[in-house]
Amino acid sequence: MKNVGPNDIWDNNAGFAPANDVGLHDFRDTGRGGMTRVKGQGGFCPVGPGIVSGVDVRQERLRTYLNGEVVQEVDIASMTFGIDYQLADLCRHVTLLPGDVVLTGTPANTRPMQPGDVVEVEITRIGRLTNTVAERPAPPHPIGHQPTDSDGVRLVALEGDWWAERKAEEVAGHR
Repeated sequence: MKNVGPNDIWDNNAGFAPANDVGLHDFRDTGRGGMTRVKGQGGFCPVGPGIVSGVDVRQERLRTYLNGEVVQEVDIASMTFGIDYQLADLCRHVTLLPGDVVLTGTPANTRPMQPGDVVEVEITRIGRLTNTVAERPAPPHPIGHQPTDSDGVRLVALEGDWWAERKAEEVAGHR
């Protein structure tokens, strides 16, 4: 797709699949704001279980489950920027080729995950992707930026409100 208008996106798209757009926000303070370390690590963007076509994804619902509990849920039609708008805007600047994958966003309420947690991303009538969080060993050498943990990192990673509420609860519990 190159310079395809919003109304023609649907005729030029192979289909849709759930994806788990994982981010390791421990690296948010590194790389001068770049997201390569946060989102670009191996295993951080599983997609599947397959590509489905012939379904108007705008009529579907996206849910994310963490250990069986719904933590994100939204009607795809309510996205701030619709998929047709996003793809039309993107293909003004980038030629999308067969096999390219474009992630179009996630609803609020991302949550921290721990090794052993099961994350499921579901789009009704499209499919459900299931992943188990696994920890990998740290590299044997301290080259490059190392992970950090700070209030600022958590504020951004956890979308502000959740972290602020948790800190307020901790402070109230220490009175």
